[in-house]
Amino acid sequence: MNRTTLLLLVAVLLGAGAYLTLRGSSEERKLADKDTSRQFAYPETDDVHRIFVADRNGHQVTLTRGGISGWLADGRPANEHIMNNVLQAIRYVDVQSLPSYQAVPNMVKDIATSGILIQLFDEAGTKLRGYYLGGSNNQETGTYAIIEGAEDPYVVHLPGFTGNIRQRFVHWGDEWRDKVYFRVRPERVERFSIEYPKQRNKSFELTRNDAGFQLRPFYESGQQIRNVPAAGVEGVLAKFEKYYVNNYENRDAEAIARAKASLPFAVIRVKEEGKEERAMEIYPRYEEESYTHNVKTGEVISSGGLRAYSAFINGGTDWVLLNVETLQPLLVSYDHF
Repeated sequence: MNRTTLLLLVAVLLGAGAYLTLRGSSEERKLADKDTSRQFAYPETDDVHRIFVADRNGHQVTLTRGGISGWLADGRPANEHIMNNVLQAIRYVDVQSLPSYQAVPNMVKDIATSGILIQLFDEAGTKLRGYYLGGSNNQETGTYAIIEGAEDPYVVHLPGFTGNIRQRFVHWGDEWRDKVYFRVRPERVERFSIEYPKQRNKSFELTRNDAGFQLRPFYESGQQIRNVPAAGVEGVLAKFEKYYVNNYENRDAEAIARAKASLPFAVIRVKEEGKEERAMEIYPRYEEESYTHNVKTGEVISSGGLRAYSAFINGGTDWVLLNVETLQPLLVSYDHF
């Protein structure tokens, strides 16, 4: 049993024991009498500089302010949408009800076995909040919760939201990471190229100059080197202003090995002033081809085709899934200009 699990069990079970001792079967204690033990929300989220989340299975993450998306997950840029949901839960989580005497043992067991620990710290490292979130009540409108070191469990909720608040915090590993790969300011791009290793005459490189951009073929192909207006190039680069990957798939060792043994379909490179070059090495993913027959004509009908794209990003350290609909508009060629 890991340290986080042990602390969780000890804290929750001790708290539950005190709860049952202090609360008689015929005595209802009012929520108004429980100020400290029901302070889950922390409205001043601007003061929160570190968030620690851990479960009993050894998963944990430390979220800290900083980075291009505003938050870092274990030192890497965090997903801005996930963090918005987390901060909303931290700001507005509220006590929905005091559970019945009969419900307490099951709540304690649930929090002790499947709960997650959430701790909030300010910039100086002072703990602002600490509590455990467990499962849902029978109506799935509230979440079991208990403050660290407190005696009483509660059912908490997020006003205007139906479901288990815990799900906003249950993201592990790459799930926390920022999905925006290209954040391009078109007017600051110095160099832009797309290489098509199997379609060399479509490949190109654009370099900014006084006339706008100089267009040249990426390979020796006899195609012209010429100047093109900045407006036309920046119109294409506008598609890169905020480009999202779909998912990280770094555990797909088989697909990664297969890609490394083959030529990419395309390699996109963007260099902005004052920044390191960003590259994306792209590989198509196809459906397995299958065949059926038209029962009337006997014609053979094949199915399959392009399903998605995958790519190496961040210098080849990450393998990601890309949507066909969002990637294909980026894949312009020499003839486009």
